Amino acid sequence: MTETNAVTARAVLGHGLALTPIGPDSLGLDLRWRDGTAGAGIAIVDGVENLAQDLTVALLTPTGTDPFDLGFGFDGLRVLTLNTPPALTEELIRLSVIRTLTADARVREVLDVTLSPVGADRRQRVTAEVRTVLGEALRLVLGEVEI
Repeated sequence: MTETNAVTARAVLGHGLALTPIGPDSLGLDLRWRDGTAGAGIAIVDGVENLAQDLTVALLTPTGTDPFDLGFGFDGLRVLTLNTPPALTEELIRLSVIRTLTADARVREVLDVTLSPVGADRRQRVTAEVRTVLGEALRLVLGEVEI
């Protein structure tokens, strides 16, 4: 990516504090630290990496729990409490992911959302492909859900 493209991506897709998963099976996130020539500090993400991180955070946040934006987040937890067959639950989860992704103004369109089995149990890996407002296609592994 050229320097001009990187500046444009940072301006349009934003920048923020870098987050890292607490553990392999945890939904929690913590600040990521960096070691630099000027000393240690909080790591920063920008551009596409920031958008990917923000979309992941949106999918980890239940709708209605952000006091500043009650419409922010993922409604998939409600879907998991419904008494529906697994195939319908999977499709409702997919639709909830699409709704969450399209709520972000930096996403022009959702190209694909895939739920694929992780193992022999009922866990599914959620992968999405989106096109940003800059026209870039971005493929994201957004996490796992049990159906």
